[in-house]
Amino acid sequence: MHTAVKIEPYYKGNSAVHVLDASRAVVVVNQLLDEANNTEYKADIKSEYAELRNEYLDSQKDKSFVSLAKARVKKLRTDWNKVNIVEPSFLGTRTWKDFDLKKVLEYIDWDPFFQTWQIRGKYPNRTYPKIFKDKTVGEEAKVLFENAQKLLNDLIE
Repeated sequence: MHTAVKIEPYYKGNSAVHVLDASRAVVVVNQLLDEANNTEYKADIKSEYAELRNEYLDSQKDKSFVSLAKARVKKLRTDWNKVNIVEPSFLGTRTWKDFDLKKVLEYIDWDPFFQTWQIRGKYPNRTYPKIFKDKTVGEEAKVLFENAQKLLNDLIE
């Protein structure tokens, strides 16, 4: 997101491309150096970054910001001697035995999972579970998700 919003629009060089993992940089560099296909690759990156930028800017429209001076006037003022800070019920590590791990499944954030596998849908189908509706990667995302579910269930069993 940072590259799409802060760097790419102002970069006057060849191309600005964010590579999530250094081991994947070789593929990106090959794409950029391939004279037969690099025009299409660069256009795809520009298009993807434009979508990300528009998505980000749209999300910022509803936010209202105050000046630094006003924020400093409104800062939290607390007399810590008068604040009732509740002591936690325990300190250290707590271990649960015979805990049903299936309860944890509903709290998994699947977006980083798909990003790690470099499966990215196009807006508005960029995030889980909307990624399954994406024309390009939807089916692949479903297969990967089903395999992950099977693996998790096997581990839990």
